Parts: sequence; C-alpha cells; structure tokens
Amino acid sequence: MGGSVLDWRVYGRGPSLDTFWDEEGNLGRAAASADDIAAAQARLGIELPPWLRSLYARYDGGAVRMARAASLHSQDWIDADWLVPRARLLPLAQWFSLAQLRQREDYRDDAFAALAADDSRLIAIAVGEDNGTLCLDYSAGGEPRIVLTDQRQRLREYPDHAAFLAELVEIQYWNPALQARHDPRQRLRCDPRPPSLDTFWRGPGYWAEAGAPADEAALAAAEARLGLRLPALLRALYLRQDGGSTAFEWAPLRRQPSRHLYDWESVVPDGTVLALADLRTLADWAGDFQGRDALYGFVRNYAGCERLLILASHNIEWLLCLDYRERGPQQEPEVVYFEYFGELVANYRARDFHRFFADLRRGELE
Repeated sequence: MGGSVLDWRVYGRGPSLDTFWDEEGNLGRAAASADDIAAAQARLGIELPPWLRSLYARYDGGAVRMARAASLHSQDWIDADWLVPRARLLPLAQWFSLAQLRQREDYRDDAFAALAADDSRLIAIAVGEDNGTLCLDYSAGGEPRIVLTDQRQRLREYPDHAAFLAELVEIQYWNPALQARHDPRQRLRCDPRPPSLDTFWRGPGYWAEAGAPADEAALAAAEARLGLRLPALLRALYLRQDGGSTAFEWAPLRRQPSRHLYDWESVVPDGTVLALADLRTLADWAGDFQGRDALYGFVRNYAGCERLLILASHNIEWLLCLDYRERGPQQEPEVVYFEYFGELVANYRARDFHRFFADLRRGELE
C-alpha cells in the first residue's frame, strides 16, 4: 500500500495467542483469576471460549501488539482499520452486552436490531473511537463469532479467533527520525541512575524566568480547572519547581535495552515540563490548532481526548501525556508519549507516573 505523505510500513502480522499481548504495555497488569472469569460468565450469561480463557490467564485485559488490518476502502496503510479499538481489550469486569448499553443509555428497543436479533448475545470486549466496538456474538450458540461494529452495522465478522488473528497487523510510519532510531550506528550513552525529587529539575527552562516552586493552592487550582487529580509524585515535583527543564528525557522501549538508539525514546519533548498554569488537555490543544470542523472530527476520532493531559510538547508533533481515559479523572493515570503526524501514535506507555519516573534516564547521543 502507498500514497500517503508518510510511508507507513507493516512490522508484524498474524500474532499467536502467545504473542498477542503487548508485554511492555502491560507491565504490572494482573491476570484474570478463575473467580474473575466465573463472575463475568455469570453476569453476562455466557461461556468464554478457550482461546480467550488462555489470553486472560495472562492479563485481565490490556494493550495488544497488533490491533489493525488493511482498510476495506483504501489502499493506504494510514487508513488501516482498527480491529481492536484503542489497541486494548477491556478487563472482564468491564465487558458488557449491547442490551445493557441500550438500557443504560435509554436507547430504543430496536437500537441494535441491525446487529443482532437479541442484543444481549453481543458482548463488547473492546471499545474505541466512533463507537467502534469489538464484540463476541453468541447468537448462534456454541463458540462465539467475532464481530467489529460501529454500533450501527457489522463492519467485519470472523467465524473464529484464527481468522481474526490472521488479519491483525502492526503498522508504523517510516520517516527520517524513525530511520535514525533504527540505524544500528546510532547509540545512546545513558547514566544508569534514575531521577529523584532532588535531581529531576535542572533549571526553569527557556520560557521561564525563575524555577520557583508551586504551592498547594496552585496545585488545587490546576486540578479544579482541569477536573483531574494529578499523581502524588508529580505533585511532589511541582512543589519543588513549577515546571521547567530536565535532563531526564530518555525512557527505554524494552525491559533490557541496549545502547542502540532504537531501544530508547526521548519522551520529554524539548526536555521541558509545563508549568501548572500551562497544563491543558489534548482537547484544549486541538482547539488551538484545528478549525471548527476539523476540531469536531479530531474529537470524534480521539474519543476521550479531554482526559489526555499534556505535560510536555514540541509544537503538535510530540506530546507527553497523562492518560486518564481508562481509569477515570480521579484515579492514577497512565503516562503516554505520542507522536502526531496525521495520526496519534503511542510510542511509549507506562502504567503509572511512578513507573514512568523510574524509567527516565539522562543520556547523550554518541
């Protein structure tokens, strides 16, 4: 496929059950217990097929490595369809039937009639933008079919997990920066010591005149304005200094990284964390850079962008965010580093701010 300004390439196809999960993205996530499985089956009136039991015996939902497939309507990989919306399966406790969704949202009785005669037999296991919903369809009895819907029509359908897995791919755009990261000659010399509260900050940053600390009142005002609770460790950093420059901008992309640059990501754009007064959500950011119609499309494409809080950014291309979408605005967020070149791509993810902080290193290109 080709045709987009960026060259999108396939990096993997057809995962097995053993390679389905994104191990790095699920660090710290627990497996589903037998009791968890039994509770979900009783609540939904279903029986999990063996392949899903096997997957959830590893993790109770979470990030997957390959989540997309060739588009049905385009020859360009940039338009690849999301088979696993948001590249994440829901924890068992969050699975729901479309009948439950209909009742909760007070939809008409026939709201999902185009999808199934009995919407209680369609079980959502992943949900994303534009109402993209991956479902198990138990309508015919026996092992469920796998159906991707937009809650209006069936978009794709698979008779079993083998057919579903066979279509999954991992894609990423290829550009000079990415090429440099994959160049074996590019190496990073890292200080192995992680940051501490005393060593994280190195100055006020380019735009600030002084590295003054924030106080509890400023933290409370920022949280009230944003409608989000900041992680305790991040609050402690702001009490030391209200944003500014840091040399700790590198994070590993695998558990045992080499010194090659392709094993690392510079996750703090420009090495600068925003001050409390400058914190804003991705929805706010989009409003600054998008026209009204484009903004509407952006918000629809990235549902929940009002729960992505930007901590650091370089223009619109690189964004370090707190991700509250899965756990809610008052819970501990994940930390995600995105690149945006026509599409938002997560290049790094930590399960919480403590994990992110522990990952950070100072480094210099050799």
